[in-house]
Amino acid sequence: MYLIAYCPSCGKLMMANTSNRTRTCPHCGAKSKLFSLRVVARVEDGQHATEVIQKLKENKANPDWEPQFKIFKVKKDS
Repeated sequence: MYLIAYCPSCGKLMMANTSNRTRTCPHCGAKSKLFSLRVVARVEDGQHATEVIQKLKENKANPDWEPQFKIFKVKKDS
């Protein structure tokens, strides 16, 4: 599985394989732990991850685009 996340150092999008614990940003060279990244999406393969990154970049270039975030509800144990 692959994660698409923002680099905490430069803020650019990057792809990370979940079989690794860390990822070095291809843009600025900063090394980050995967569990500390701000994850945008999770996909099954690298090709799909590349397509999602391209789509996110296209949307970000549009001045009227606003990001949409999912809100997850925490289940309480009864």
